[in-house]
Amino acid sequence: MSIDLHMHTTASDGDLTPEALVTLALKRGLKIIAITDHDNTDGNREAQRIAAGKLLVIPGIELGAEDHGLVDVLGYYIRQEALEAGHPFQAWLTELREDRFHRGERMVQRLADIGVDISFERILALADGAPITRPHVARALVEAGYAESTKEAFNRYIGEGAPAYVARKRLLPEEAIEHLHSVGACAVLAHPARVRNYETLIERLVTVGMDGVEVVHPDNNETVRLNLRGLAKRYDLVMTGGSDFHHPNSDGTVNLGAYNPPDGAVEALRERAKRYGL
Repeated sequence: MSIDLHMHTTASDGDLTPEALVTLALKRGLKIIAITDHDNTDGNREAQRIAAGKLLVIPGIELGAEDHGLVDVLGYYIRQEALEAGHPFQAWLTELREDRFHRGERMVQRLADIGVDISFERILALADGAPITRPHVARALVEAGYAESTKEAFNRYIGEGAPAYVARKRLLPEEAIEHLHSVGACAVLAHPARVRNYETLIERLVTVGMDGVEVVHPDNNETVRLNLRGLAKRYDLVMTGGSDFHHPNSDGTVNLGAYNPPDGAVEALRERAKRYGL
């Protein structure tokens, strides 16, 4: 069965609306997907409505945490009531997104301090109502001619350690896990290859109830995947996977659905979620 458990829409930093993403997923032959926008669940309800009877959409999210570097935590099977406006979980997410807005402003100021002049208004336009993320800033840098690609923009200006980098609001991965469990969701460490000393971090987060690790991801090479499988078996963690899709590649190819999770991942996540009141 074709499954992709990591993708983004215009509700955060993806290029496709939830409707367009569901349409593409169906075209790609996917049967199960998870919408995992950054600090935002808005794309889930629209995707579920459009996909009804055609495709299973697992309500998800990707929370950005900090622990000697960036640590993203994926959440799966968020309770439906927690997706609704007015729920305490939504109020907490609003605080996170407001921090992203001010973070964007600070990055623009730091860029100006080193002679790189881009407009925050242009970044807002590129975000088009979604929370401000670094990819939006990167796109503005490319558009203004300061970088040839978003990757170069990150490396030269806004990546960790670069002159205009601004850290997110400090959210420990333990706190992210606690918030996810409070709304019935499983907590999964995202793209571990990007995390410093991921083995040590996994060992630590297991003690606070982390449920899984993203074994299959474009950034995880075969050695990392093999190591993650061993850690997952040792600590009884669910092994997940996904494309981390944001937009088609520059050559027009699409990796949506190209990174299927290990067999049984969805069933294992559903069972884990029952621990938190699914």
